[in-house]
Amino acid sequence: MASFSNQIKITNFQIKSTEPVYSNQTWTGQRIMRSTGIQYYEIQFQLSFNPVSVGEVQNFLAQYSQGKPFTFSLGLLSTYRGTQTGSLTSTALVNKGNRVINTSNNSLAVGEWIQFTNHNKIYRIIERTSTSITIFPVLQNTVQASEIIKYNNLMVEAVLDPDNDYTLPVGNIMNMTFKATENIT
Repeated sequence: MASFSNQIKITNFQIKSTEPVYSNQTWTGQRIMRSTGIQYYEIQFQLSFNPVSVGEVQNFLAQYSQGKPFTFSLGLLSTYRGTQTGSLTSTALVNKGNRVINTSNNSLAVGEWIQFTNHNKIYRIIERTSTSITIFPVLQNTVQASEIIKYNNLMVEAVLDPDNDYTLPVGNIMNMTFKATENIT
């Protein structure tokens, strides 16, 4: 997990869903839309620090600038504010490529984000009943029966993008902005 001391401030955190969708309109006027690739999240964040913390930032860059994945809190977005309480689990094995997960009683809402304990991909709920959820995108990994579904304290696993500018500014207050892409494995 990428964590920083109190000497480094993380600001301007942004998360963007990239959803490759193809749209076509037939001669009758009907619109056909379909996904043409994998959905993933892109993040951007800024580190603000004083010269005394340069070593900590350089440590982060040494570990993660060559493609090693890191986990990062979603900050305010990782705090669940809905009505679900207690543990939520899947009730049956669901193979990768599927969208519907049978669950123990749930009160998660459409639009909320979830993760599974066996992989870090972030999914969005697009439909629900009291005993199932339908997610977007399709499962990237198999979900086991009785697997815990995380809906609070979500973390994104990401890889720094190769086009980041690692120029280290010199001054009393230093700022560096980084872009990263969700690590989908």
